[in-house]
Amino acid sequence: MVRSRRLQAVFFDVDGVLVDVKSSWEYLHSYFGVAEKARLVREKFERGEIDYVKWMEMDTSLWIEAAGGRLHRKVLVEALSRVNIVPEARKLFRELRRRRLIIVLVSSGLDLLVRRVASELGADAWLANKLEFDKHGFLRPGGVPLVGADKSKAVSRIAAELSIDLSRSAYVGDSRWDATAMRIVGLPIAYGDDPSLNGVAKVRVKSLLEIPAIIDLWEEGKI
Repeated sequence: MVRSRRLQAVFFDVDGVLVDVKSSWEYLHSYFGVAEKARLVREKFERGEIDYVKWMEMDTSLWIEAAGGRLHRKVLVEALSRVNIVPEARKLFRELRRRRLIIVLVSSGLDLLVRRVASELGADAWLANKLEFDKHGFLRPGGVPLVGADKSKAVSRIAAELSIDLSRSAYVGDSRWDATAMRIVGLPIAYGDDPSLNGVAKVRVKSLLEIPAIIDLWEEGKI
């Protein structure tokens, strides 16, 4: 069958899609025992009382406080090393690389985790919110929101840098934080059952291993 179009790239959210935690931020909140305090901070952001930069500053400050006032990078790396890549992701990425698709990870999670995931899975590029450390390796409050709440900006920036045609790209995400990115690609795929992505995603999957068949259908013009 002659295909009507050819996919060029697949963008992936990371937390809740490629790894076995829903949020690397929330994972660390639980790890340091500050989940309830962090929930109150998140609600401030959702009410518009603080911006994303302040949200990062307040969250990271909670970790530092819980660690006794100083938190070294190696402690965070060790904690995040316990977050596992889902087995399906490894099989899926082998297939996507076989098809010579560009693979990009875009996460509102933490660079310390996303860097490892990108390396292990063989992604072509990745972008995540960046934590900052002093010259001795201790965490500074805050960080750099390279992705932030609007993922469409990060996706557009990477697409421009890599000469990716977004109309020939897929985006795989699992939550409302992925909606803006989904709206700018040709094949938005919802992973899981979050109702906030109804009407945004063209297709919904329960397994990452469904994605190659979805790509085939899209290339054949059936989606």
